[in-house]
Parts: sequence; structure tokens; C-alpha cells
Amino acid sequence: MFVITSKEMKELEKRTITDFDISEEILMERAGISVVQAIWNEYGEFSNKSFVIICGSGNNGGDGYVVARDLLNYTEAVRVISVGHPTTEVAKKNYERYLKHGGIVYTYSELGLEGASKIISEADIVVDALFGTGLNREINDEELTKLIEVMNLYSKCIVSVDIPSGVCADDGKIMGCAVQADLTVTFGLPKVGHFLFPGRELCGKLKIAKIGIPSLDMLTCDINKELITTEKLRLPNRPRWSNKGTYSQVIIIGGSNKYIGAPVLSALSALRSGASMVKVVSVSKVCQCAMSHDPALICVNIGEDFNVEKLEDFIATVSKDVVFVVGPGWDTQNSEEKLSIIKKLLLTSNTLIIDADGLNVLSQNIDLLREKNSSKSVILTPHPGEFSRLTKKSLEKVKQNYELVHEFSKEYGVITVLKDATSIVSDGKKIYFNITGNTSLSKAGSGDILSGLLAGLISQHLEPVEAVKTGVYVFGLAGEMVPVEGMNSAFSILNYIPEAFKRLRESK
Repeated sequence: MFVITSKEMKELEKRTITDFDISEEILMERAGISVVQAIWNEYGEFSNKSFVIICGSGNNGGDGYVVARDLLNYTEAVRVISVGHPTTEVAKKNYERYLKHGGIVYTYSELGLEGASKIISEADIVVDALFGTGLNREINDEELTKLIEVMNLYSKCIVSVDIPSGVCADDGKIMGCAVQADLTVTFGLPKVGHFLFPGRELCGKLKIAKIGIPSLDMLTCDINKELITTEKLRLPNRPRWSNKGTYSQVIIIGGSNKYIGAPVLSALSALRSGASMVKVVSVSKVCQCAMSHDPALICVNIGEDFNVEKLEDFIATVSKDVVFVVGPGWDTQNSEEKLSIIKKLLLTSNTLIIDADGLNVLSQNIDLLREKNSSKSVILTPHPGEFSRLTKKSLEKVKQNYELVHEFSKEYGVITVLKDATSIVSDGKKIYFNITGNTSLSKAGSGDILSGLLAGLISQHLEPVEAVKTGVYVFGLAGEMVPVEGMNSAFSILNYIPEAFKRLRESK
């Protein structure tokens, strides 16, 4: 499913009007009616319900007047609170039509906060049509701020038109203050702000209504953002005649005397994701831990402490189709030697996943990525803190910054997975958003499991970008399977990975 910005939505509407002769008036009519249909589908018939529609002065308010007029076909218990006279021609027309149908309009300036509070608290459903996706400034009007606070405090149920008022459609941030909706009905395609927090939380349940905007193919629009959904995900093909040699090996390089468990989590995850053979290359304590958890793992012991010579000698013996994961539990000691290992891995043709302390070491010389083998795929899996170190930008500037993820991936020729409540993936060409998962994944060790999961998929010959999309989605599903959200260790997530794959396969 494609995801767009407010600017892209304006362009789609403009092209619909000019190229397909569908007027703005028709689009607004269909938008308003689709909101009414969504409310009916979600909350049932209207005869025993009362409604208040809060209308702004722009086209979002115009949508609100269509909603109000259409609701009059089902119930007389419809009232509008207007915060300003309509300023666009199409909004004015729908305001006048609503009045001609016997609609009641109260102006907020005359009602005052107390009067508005009373009307809002008496309604069963409040429709928020104050500001739409075109909002590009902070809401700093004190009276509007108070009205939004009253809506959030006294409403029994809020349905937002297009996006909760006060949420930026392009990044999900709050523009001063914002409505907390129970249901949001958006038009044509979802907006980025519907999927990035806090906007994602403020939307409540999201419904997408078709209002007559032609398909992107017909509009010949180049949209590079997508929501990861099951329809386009690919799963590994495992022929019945296959054996362990049919698939690539996964090699985990990581671990230290300080962080023993991390590479073991990666290795176990790779096995549960379909890898046929997984090797852990690490210090003695890590190898002991790995063997105690699963004797099917193969351990390459490099000694009591980090030994760059033994690692280099091992890497020199590896075949070209092996998938490497480097970094889980590595720590940042001996950083120069570890940088040399990363450089050596970058020069091979093997697919390489760099995670955890591998990223922290790499951040000391990010330009090493420019020296990579031109035919190789490199996947970076940073959380926001690690991405901040890689880009030398503040945490605030990198968090949920999908444009930066895209630019970084393009500049260095890598696939980046920015892990967060909404994870962002980019290969430098497209941007993907993943919304599966919950706080059961907010655990130490979760990232190690994801890196192993991705390696397991790639070892079964999925293209790296496809493996990453499938991997982050399945990892999120596994987190959602925890019986009580958050009451788990990262280790327990491993047990849900096969079931998550089964669920994905059954849904396709």
C-alpha cells in the first residue's frame, strides 16, 4: 500500500481534477459521505445517536459540512460548531447546502468554551473537521487550543476527518496540540503521519476511503513510500528435495566476555527462520553458551579474548555464498582491529548484516562503506541511537526521519533498517514503513534476534530487500504473539518466530 505526504496528496487531487474532469466539489462530496459510511460501519445505525461536527474554515471543514448534511438523512440530532466562516468556494457551497437542509450551526466565538463544552459532552459522536492534512503551522491560538482540549476531555467518541486535527501529515508530530481520535477516516491513500508516532497513536483506528481519485498507474505518479503489508511479502521457496547444502550458511561474528548472549540470540533466530547451518565465531564463553542452548549450532572458538588474526584467517576460508552477521555483543574495545574486520568483510562478495556494536565501531569510520564490493549487499540495522552515531546527527533529528534513512541508504549504497515502534526501511530507492509489533520487542536482545532472522531469510535465497521487508514484518508478528504484552524476555520471542511465519503463509 502506497503512503503519501500532504504535498503528494495535493498533487493527486490536482491531477484528478485537471486530467480526469472530476471536480473538487465531487471529491468533497464523496469524502464527506465516506466518513458517514465509515461511522455507520464502525458504530452502527444512527437513529439513537447524536452528533456534533466541529468545522474549521478550510476544506476539512467543508468535508465536515457534507458529513453533517448527510447525517440529517438519518437523524435530526446533528449540530455543527463552526470556528470560522468557510474561506474556500467549495467549503462555502457545502456550508450553504447544510443550512438549506435545515442544519443548525453554532459559532464557537458566540458559544464560548463553556457552551461548546456542554454541546460536545452531550453528543454521542463528535466529528473533528477542524484541520486536515494541509496544516503546516503550529496551532498557537489559545481559543482553538482550549477547544481541542475540551474535545479530548469531554467527547464520548471522536471521529477525525482525514487526520486528527493538529497532527502533521508528513511526520506524525503534534503541531502545538492535537485531537485524540477513536477513528480516523482518510481519503485516497494513507499519509505518513498516520503511521509515525505520536500521530499513529492519535489516529485510533484508521480507515481508508476511496473517493474517486484514480489509481497511481493511471495518474502516472511516482510515489516511493509504502506500508509493508502481507500482499507483497515474499516467503522462501523450500523445495521438497532440498537439503542443507541447498541453502547458504549463516555466520555470526560477535560476542565478547562482556556480552555473551547476543550472538547466541542471533544464531538461534537464524535457525528458527529457516537457515540450514549457523556458525558462531566468538570467544570461548560465547561458544560454551551457544552449545548449551542448541548443539545444532557450530562454534568457531577464537580463544579467551578477541583475536583479530584468527578472525581474519577464518574469513579467508569462507565461501562466497555465506551470509555474515557482524556486531551482536561485540563491544567497542579493540575498535581499530574490529574496523579492519568490517573492512575485510565489506571487500568480500558475501551479503553482510551489520548490527549492534558493529554499527558503533563502523560509526568511527562510516566511509568504509564506500569501499565495499560493488556487487555486495550490506544491511545496517540501527536503532535511533546507533543511527545518530552513524550520521553524526542528534537523536531528535534522526528519530522517525524517513527522508534521512532514504538519503543515507542512497549515499552509501546500503539497505537501512531504522528500528523503532514504526520501523523504517530503505534501499535508497524506496521507503517502507512497518507497523507490526508492540512493546514486547522493547527488550535487550531483540535487535540481535532481528539480525539473525534477516540472515536466515537471505540464506534461503530471498533478495535482500525482500528478506528485510518480510523479516521486520514477521518479527513484529512474533512480538504480538506474546500472551501478555511486555511480560517477556527477548529470548521468549524466538519461540514465536515459526508460528509468525505460519500465520503469514496462511494469510497469503
